[in-house]
Amino acid sequence: MASGRLSIYDRSGVVAEFEDAWSEGHSLPYSLVTNSGTAALHSAFYGIGLGPGDEVLCPTYTFFATAASLFQLGALPVLVDCRPDGAFDTNHAAALVTERTKAIVVTHMWGLPCEMDDVVSFASRHGLDLIEDCSHAHGATYAGRRVGTFGAAGAWSLQTQKLIAAGEGGVLATDRRDVYDRAQLLGHFNKRAMKEMDPEGPLYPYAVTGHGLKYRAHPLGIAFALPQVAELTDWIDAKQRYARRLAELFHRIDGVTAVTLSRDGRVSAHYALLFEVDPKVLPGGRDWLVAACNAEGLEDMDVPKATSPLHTLHLFQAPTSPVTSYDRPCVRAAYPVAEHLAAHTFKISVPCAPRAFEDEDDRYVEAVGKVTDKIAGYLAERRAQQASARLAPVGRGVE
Repeated sequence: MASGRLSIYDRSGVVAEFEDAWSEGHSLPYSLVTNSGTAALHSAFYGIGLGPGDEVLCPTYTFFATAASLFQLGALPVLVDCRPDGAFDTNHAAALVTERTKAIVVTHMWGLPCEMDDVVSFASRHGLDLIEDCSHAHGATYAGRRVGTFGAAGAWSLQTQKLIAAGEGGVLATDRRDVYDRAQLLGHFNKRAMKEMDPEGPLYPYAVTGHGLKYRAHPLGIAFALPQVAELTDWIDAKQRYARRLAELFHRIDGVTAVTLSRDGRVSAHYALLFEVDPKVLPGGRDWLVAACNAEGLEDMDVPKATSPLHTLHLFQAPTSPVTSYDRPCVRAAYPVAEHLAAHTFKISVPCAPRAFEDEDDRYVEAVGKVTDKIAGYLAERRAQQASARLAPVGRGVE
């Protein structure tokens, strides 16, 4: 605000500072700030050259923005089921590859990285570009390597609920100059594109006008997000501690299992911690438990709603595009694992202990502990009463 530069038309100022910090943190040469994670994904899809007639393998278990911008390009998302932990299932995807398949997009759901060795091998085997939706997974790592660095491009949201937050915003990162140039052309026309795009490239003559979209972020939001980048590693470490503690607390309740804890070289960013509830063990299942905890004041615990499996949404049941007509469906299989997760899981936020807020986050976890203890105690007492009733002798009545 002091600089007076509340619009930045080129790659300079706080925008350049953020992009440099992001590139350095991900060991990638190119980063591009956008005004949303959706815009970053759209830019990534356009960056790899997708257009009408192309198909993209996309998880059904994700937020719809992962795939929705494909319709703007005339490409078609083909939905794929997930593994029991919500990760992309390449075994399910294998049967959905067609002659039109050009790319794969994966989402690191709830911050837990997908099995990237498997995903990268699958993409390579089928000659597909790989896009990573990292909007839940800022700072998450697979085998010591940050997500967003395994394919043609990674995309992150900087919306206010995300670990790195600008209020609204997004960022794309890539090691491919062609993807970077095309992404600029899509939403960063004129001064930035003219300076940053390859002047010898075939698309450079369009740099002055772009393609009719404007995806620049507000510099004030980026200034807000910039200092958070330096805290990311410490926040990820803190989230590991708190996630393990939250899992211990909920595991006191029979039938509840943490689904997205870090494991096997997959370090989660813990956008949220997902739990599965077995209704055969806990009468009333997930919905009863969430209602009981909410009634005790634990309002941060809820049932994921925005992540309803995409195959249940009208846009994917009857796909439409402003630039083409479709002759094939998005939904081509059954999705039992995604449906199971949607029906049996709840989520809860995981603190990250930013400086000066450690005590507040500790108190939050302590409050969760009081609620889970109360629920576990109530359930144990109810089981004891039911067992006692079953064992009580049957009276002979009065002679």
